[in-house]
Amino acid sequence: MSSFLLHSAAFAALLVSPLTNSFTLPINHEVTRYSSSWSSTLQAAASADDQQRRPSFQEAGQLDPPSISAAAAQDGIYEQHQQFGDATTDRSNDKDVNSFLRSSEFADLEPLTHSETRSSRLDAENRLRAIYTTAGTDPYWSLRDEIIQLESDLETGRDVGISDEAVSAVRNLLRKAQSKDPEHVYRITSAAAAAAERMGRVEESEKYREESLKARKMLPWFNLEGLWVGKYGTHGFEMINVTYSGDMLIAYKVTGDKNIPRGEISFTADLTPQFEGSASKLDPIVLSENSAKKWGTKKLPRFSGEGHAAEPGYVNNQFLEGQLVVIGEGDYFSFAWIPLEHQIFFGRPSPELTLKMLREGGGTSLTAGLGMSVPGLDAHVKDQTDYVNRCLEVTKDTFLDEWNEGKTDSFSGIWHGNEEECYFE
Repeated sequence: MSSFLLHSAAFAALLVSPLTNSFTLPINHEVTRYSSSWSSTLQAAASADDQQRRPSFQEAGQLDPPSISAAAAQDGIYEQHQQFGDATTDRSNDKDVNSFLRSSEFADLEPLTHSETRSSRLDAENRLRAIYTTAGTDPYWSLRDEIIQLESDLETGRDVGISDEAVSAVRNLLRKAQSKDPEHVYRITSAAAAAAERMGRVEESEKYREESLKARKMLPWFNLEGLWVGKYGTHGFEMINVTYSGDMLIAYKVTGDKNIPRGEISFTADLTPQFEGSASKLDPIVLSENSAKKWGTKKLPRFSGEGHAAEPGYVNNQFLEGQLVVIGEGDYFSFAWIPLEHQIFFGRPSPELTLKMLREGGGTSLTAGLGMSVPGLDAHVKDQTDYVNRCLEVTKDTFLDEWNEGKTDSFSGIWHGNEEECYFE
């Protein structure tokens, strides 16, 4: 099946039905346009008070243009970056936030102390934001449009025979723009690191690898690690744990159902950066004007993947063609099982929701996840506890960071009283 099977009409059909409190969207074949389908779907998913999302971060500085036009020509990639002072983050409400999040499940414990590691990580991320434009945001899509235009101007200029000085000027502008594109830098430096490693240049490879990891941090689809919750149709809400193997995203089921038990893979997505125009690179989804205002971005990146499906009893299990769609800076994402015309939206759970779902997640068989060391039910209790703590630690840090940055509703992903639905922002 073609990796680009999901054209505009088909994908719009996947996204059209009202969400209410369900993040599984059935098909409506009468809708044939992105704008109308995404507008109705995303409007329904927005919070009741229709609050505006926080504007995308505007970069505070520039990186001197390195020569990164090809993997084989990397002479300028290690030019000294502009120095920026340590950014500060107002964390005065950390104690109150932690007390609030832990009040119901951890009433007998003291509030979490402020994490020096998390503070250091946030400062490092702020410095990277001053160098790169965060992918998935409106400034990023504008930057990509600028790069495409400069590439076209450069090619046209060569064809019409403009002067060498003019060609050089356009090329410099192009390199400067590309140096702020984290996906471009990640693709080029990753290729350069691999090439240097093959030639035995260990030190050079490590330098390229370090630069590629910095750029990768500014790609939201590589920052989805941890726990997420989505509604798996009639099975109700289920929890997954996202991890990575290289550029491959892997989502394991933490809670399961009669079709796919917990511990098994729910879906995967190939996030390997592709050159523009590549046959395997999927075009982003263009949102309607109203939806773009609500979600703070005009386009949504998507990636090819495979979704796990099976008959009841885990019979005839197989992987089907799918697509991962990332919303904004990774606040939410969805995965679509294309042949089944089935899509699930995912949001971050709170600690309360995490513990509730782990307690009530059912008794389906827990198997070992590849590369994740998921403990079996017969494993020592310490191994099971450590696994849950690792999942929860990543999720908690992400949730608190986004709350402090004003990107997450205080009640997002928290169960309310005896209600059986989970409300996201």
